[in-house]
Amino acid sequence: MTTVEQTNASTVRRLYESCLNENHSELLPSLVSEGVIFHGVTEERGIAPYAALTERLRVSFHEMRFTLLDLIASDDRVVVRWTMDATHDGPLAGIPATGKRVQQQGNVIYQMEDGKIAEVWAQIDRMGMLQQLGIDLLSAGKVAAAK
Repeated sequence: MTTVEQTNASTVRRLYESCLNENHSELLPSLVSEGVIFHGVTEERGIAPYAALTERLRVSFHEMRFTLLDLIASDDRVVVRWTMDATHDGPLAGIPATGKRVQQQGNVIYQMEDGKIAEVWAQIDRMGMLQQLGIDLLSAGKVAAAK
Protein backbone atom coordinates (compact mmCIF):
# COMPACT_ATOMS: atom_id res chain seq x y z
CA MET A 1 0.00 0.00 0.00
CA THR A 2 1.37 3.42 -0.94
CA THR A 3 1.79 6.25 1.55
CA VAL A 4 -1.18 8.08 0.01
CA GLU A 5 -3.36 4.97 0.29
CA GLN A 6 -2.30 4.56 3.94
CA THR A 7 -3.19 8.19 4.65
CA ASN A 8 -6.56 7.81 2.93
CA ALA A 9 -7.35 4.60 4.83
CA SER A 10 -6.37 6.25 8.10
CA THR A 11 -8.66 9.22 7.41
CA VAL A 12 -11.67 6.98 6.78
CA ARG A 13 -10.87 4.82 9.82
CA ARG A 14 -10.73 7.98 11.99
CA LEU A 15 -14.14 9.03 10.63
CA TYR A 16 -15.70 5.86 12.02
CA GLU A 17 -13.63 5.34 15.15
CA SER A 18 -13.30 8.94 16.37
CA CYS A 19 -16.18 10.91 14.85
CA LEU A 20 -18.93 8.30 14.84
CA ASN A 21 -18.02 5.83 17.59
CA GLU A 22 -16.53 8.33 20.03
CA ASN A 23 -18.68 11.34 19.00
CA HIS A 24 -15.77 13.67 18.22
CA SER A 25 -17.64 15.60 15.53
CA GLU A 26 -15.19 18.49 15.91
CA LEU A 27 -12.75 16.36 13.87
CA LEU A 28 -14.98 16.36 10.77
CA PRO A 29 -13.31 19.40 9.11
CA SER A 30 -9.93 17.66 9.30
CA LEU A 31 -11.33 14.52 7.63
CA VAL A 32 -13.97 15.77 5.18
CA SER A 33 -13.50 18.40 2.46
CA GLU A 34 -15.62 21.54 2.58
CA GLY A 35 -17.30 20.65 -0.74
CA VAL A 36 -17.90 16.95 -0.03
CA ILE A 37 -20.62 15.31 -2.15
CA PHE A 38 -22.67 12.58 -0.46
CA HIS A 39 -24.65 10.19 -2.68
CA GLY A 40 -27.18 8.35 -0.53
CA VAL A 41 -30.96 8.43 -0.63
CA THR A 42 -30.54 12.00 -1.83
CA GLU A 43 -27.47 13.89 -2.98
CA GLU A 44 -26.09 16.35 -0.45
CA ARG A 45 -23.20 18.77 -0.97
CA GLY A 46 -20.99 20.42 1.60
CA ILE A 47 -19.61 19.62 5.01
CA ALA A 48 -22.59 21.19 6.86
CA PRO A 49 -25.18 18.72 5.43
CA TYR A 50 -22.69 15.88 6.03
CA ALA A 51 -22.29 16.97 9.66
CA ALA A 52 -26.09 17.25 9.98
CA LEU A 53 -26.44 13.67 8.73
CA THR A 54 -24.06 12.38 11.40
CA GLU A 55 -25.93 14.42 14.03
CA ARG A 56 -29.29 12.93 12.94
CA LEU A 57 -27.76 9.48 13.43
CA ARG A 58 -26.52 10.49 16.88
CA VAL A 59 -30.00 11.77 17.89
CA SER A 60 -31.70 8.55 16.75
CA PHE A 61 -29.03 6.17 18.06
CA HIS A 62 -27.19 7.72 21.03
CA GLU A 63 -24.85 4.78 21.54
CA MET A 64 -24.27 3.61 17.97
CA ARG A 65 -21.14 1.59 17.34
CA PHE A 66 -19.62 0.95 13.92
CA THR A 67 -17.47 -2.11 13.28
CA LEU A 68 -15.35 -2.01 10.15
CA LEU A 69 -15.43 -5.45 8.54
CA ASP A 70 -13.41 -4.46 5.47
CA LEU A 71 -11.42 -1.34 4.65
CA ILE A 72 -9.69 -1.37 1.28
CA ALA A 73 -7.67 1.52 -0.14
CA SER A 74 -6.66 1.79 -3.79
CA ASP A 75 -5.46 4.96 -5.48
CA ASP A 76 -7.87 7.74 -4.44
CA ARG A 77 -10.64 5.38 -3.26
CA VAL A 78 -11.36 3.77 0.09
CA VAL A 79 -14.06 1.12 0.34
CA VAL A 80 -15.60 0.18 3.67
CA ARG A 81 -17.99 -2.62 4.61
CA TRP A 82 -19.40 -2.09 8.09
CA THR A 83 -22.05 -2.99 10.61
CA MET A 84 -23.62 -0.55 13.03
CA ASP A 85 -25.01 -1.83 16.31
CA ALA A 86 -27.28 0.57 18.17
CA THR A 87 -30.39 1.09 20.24
CA HIS A 88 -33.14 3.17 18.65
CA ASP A 89 -33.50 5.63 21.51
CA GLY A 90 -34.47 8.81 19.64
CA PRO A 91 -36.78 9.83 16.79
CA LEU A 92 -35.86 8.58 13.32
CA ALA A 93 -37.55 10.17 10.27
CA GLY A 94 -40.80 10.64 12.20
CA ILE A 95 -40.61 7.26 13.93
CA PRO A 96 -40.61 7.63 17.73
CA ALA A 97 -37.92 5.81 19.70
CA THR A 98 -38.68 2.10 20.07
CA GLY A 99 -35.88 1.13 22.46
CA LYS A 100 -35.08 -1.80 20.14
CA ARG A 101 -31.56 -2.97 19.33
CA VAL A 102 -30.73 -2.92 15.64
CA GLN A 103 -27.86 -3.94 13.45
CA GLN A 104 -27.47 -2.15 10.15
CA GLN A 105 -25.07 -3.03 7.36
CA GLY A 106 -23.51 -0.75 4.79
CA ASN A 107 -21.01 -0.53 1.98
CA VAL A 108 -19.47 2.86 1.31
CA ILE A 109 -17.02 4.08 -1.32
CA TYR A 110 -15.03 7.21 -0.50
CA GLN A 111 -13.15 9.29 -3.05
CA MET A 112 -10.28 11.15 -1.45
CA GLU A 113 -8.58 14.44 -2.36
CA ASP A 114 -5.53 15.71 -0.49
CA GLY A 115 -6.11 13.25 2.37
CA LYS A 116 -9.75 14.25 2.93
CA ILE A 117 -13.06 12.70 1.97
CA ALA A 118 -14.33 14.47 -1.17
CA GLU A 119 -17.14 12.23 -2.40
CA VAL A 120 -19.17 9.42 -0.84
CA TRP A 121 -21.36 6.69 -2.36
CA ALA A 122 -23.34 4.78 0.27
CA GLN A 123 -25.42 1.61 0.01
CA ILE A 124 -27.04 1.06 3.40
CA ASP A 125 -29.62 -1.54 4.43
CA ARG A 126 -32.30 0.88 5.63
CA MET A 127 -35.15 -1.56 4.99
CA GLY A 128 -33.52 -4.23 7.16
CA MET A 129 -33.17 -1.72 9.98
CA LEU A 130 -36.81 -0.61 9.71
CA GLN A 131 -37.90 -4.25 9.81
CA GLN A 132 -35.85 -4.74 12.99
CA LEU A 133 -37.70 -1.75 14.48
CA GLY A 134 -41.01 -3.47 13.69
CA ILE A 135 -42.08 -0.91 11.09
CA ASP A 136 -44.69 -2.27 8.66
CA LEU A 137 -43.37 -0.86 5.42
CA LEU A 138 -46.55 -1.54 3.46
CA SER A 139 -48.90 0.36 5.76
CA ALA A 140 -46.45 3.07 6.84
CA GLY A 141 -46.45 5.17 3.68
CA LYS A 142 -44.85 8.10 5.48
CA VAL A 143 -41.81 5.94 6.22
CA ALA A 144 -41.16 5.57 2.50
CA ALA A 145 -39.71 9.07 2.54
CA ALA A 146 -37.46 8.30 5.51
CA LYS A 147 -33.83 9.23 5.10
